[in-house]
Parts: sequence; structure tokens; C-alpha cells
Amino acid sequence: MDALEVFDPSGATEVTVLHASRLDTLNGKTIALLSDDMWQAHRMLPMIREKLQAVYPDATFIAETEFPMGTRQMDTEETVDMLVERGVDAVIVGNAS
Repeated sequence: MDALEVFDPSGATEVTVLHASRLDTLNGKTIALLSDDMWQAHRMLPMIREKLQAVYPDATFIAETEFPMGTRQMDTEETVDMLVERGVDAVIVGNAS
């Protein structure tokens, strides 16, 4: 008789670092926005950028249009290299679907 072997797809991952350290302020920092190009991100990210710029006028915000858009496109080493080349201090990623 044949047997069917079933694997648990949830798997297990050891998390050694939960999150990067938070910035003490956004003033004077360079912040990049990345878009997964879903759920009205083309409306939300510019609005978020505008609201944050009003609160942190000394920050530099790099628009999502400056980087690859889409979940697969933004999740690449090339995108990371672009962020490093632009000297960003933090990244805002949106929108979750």
C-alpha cells in the first residue's frame, strides 16, 4: 500500500533580531519609500510622504517612483543596492495586501 507523507508548510524560523533599532528622529535623515504597487499605494505613499515632510521638514524623502515597484521587484538585491547607494537611513514599505 502506498503512503502519503504530509509536511507542515508553516515551518520554523529562528528569529535572532526582531527589528532594526529605531531612529531617534527623522529630521536630517534620508527616508526612502518602497511600493508593493497594491491597494492604492500610488495614493497612500505620496500622502504619507507629504504628512511626514510637514512634521520633519529637515528630512529628505525619496519617492517610491525612484525605485522598482511591486512585491517581487522591490525584494531584490538590486533594490537594496539602490537604497545603499542613495544613502538612506530608513525605508517605509507599503502597502500590505
